[in-house]
Amino acid sequence: MKTINRLIWMLIGFSLVLAACSSTGEEESPTPQPESVLTAAAQTAQVQLTELAKPQDTSTSPSQPLETLPGNTPTSSSATNISPAPAETATQTPTAVTGGFDQAEFWSDVTIPDGTDFDPGTGFTKVWRLRNSGTNTWTPGYAIAFFGGAQMSGPAEVPLTGNVSPGDTVDVSVDLVAPDSGGTYQGFWKMRNAAGEFFDYAVFVQIDVVGGGASVTVTSQPSGSGRVTDVSLKVDDASPSDCPHTFNFTGSFTLNDPATVTYRLEAGSDTPGFVFDLPGELTRSFDAGTNSVIYTLDIQDTVNGWAQIHILEPNDVVSDQVAFSLSCGP
Repeated sequence: MKTINRLIWMLIGFSLVLAACSSTGEEESPTPQPESVLTAAAQTAQVQLTELAKPQDTSTSPSQPLETLPGNTPTSSSATNISPAPAETATQTPTAVTGGFDQAEFWSDVTIPDGTDFDPGTGFTKVWRLRNSGTNTWTPGYAIAFFGGAQMSGPAEVPLTGNVSPGDTVDVSVDLVAPDSGGTYQGFWKMRNAAGEFFDYAVFVQIDVVGGGASVTVTSQPSGSGRVTDVSLKVDDASPSDCPHTFNFTGSFTLNDPATVTYRLEAGSDTPGFVFDLPGELTRSFDAGTNSVIYTLDIQDTVNGWAQIHILEPNDVVSDQVAFSLSCGP
């Protein structure tokens, strides 16, 4: 009996040894429980939502609407349509300008001084230098046009070849032919605007034809011996604050009849050493009624000055003086 019990215990011990040897190998993974499966699924969903919430790469997927990007056409009905600016044109059709005024000022005779002698039938070109003393730009729609007196085979008008800004000068010319009969001839010409309207002031060409047939004299615009009255001068701003400054003076006078007037702007100063750069004496024809002439003086330094307009022909008369000043600081 003892022998049998010893054998049984030996078998039990051997079994224990085998069990111990098998426990040293890899352990089997435990069977997942239902709670663990749900927890893992929830964590996976959270990770995916987190990835979706990350900012997208704007280099491939713009975050702003497509229609707001440069180079794209708006597709949204709420987008604002912006019309492109019209293309600039190389030239403009001349039209009469409203809101300003047209005025020409005789500057000088470039060719054919008054009283030049010509043989009958001789062709010549008269050139005047005019200044745009108005506020509108002269365009190729403007022209120098015949106004009265002796036309001397000249054209009805000669258009300008370019633009002339206010304050600028331009040389205008007409091709003429001396008449066949001897005598003195004078023709009047005026600038007109793109609407065909004449504006002040007339210029003239005067020649003497030597020889030929019976002597005649054609010299006058409408006839009349004009006389100047009511002469005045005004300045646009007598005491400006900006320096340097351009002073604008407007001289006015009245003629009882059309006449040729000689005049000049005179100015002086009590500022030591100050000398004005004044335009020279001018002569031109004016219509009856009130006429105006415009002068500009560009002043660079401090000055206290006065100015007046002096009419020399057809009668001698001087306007009252107007005072003006400019202070340019120390």
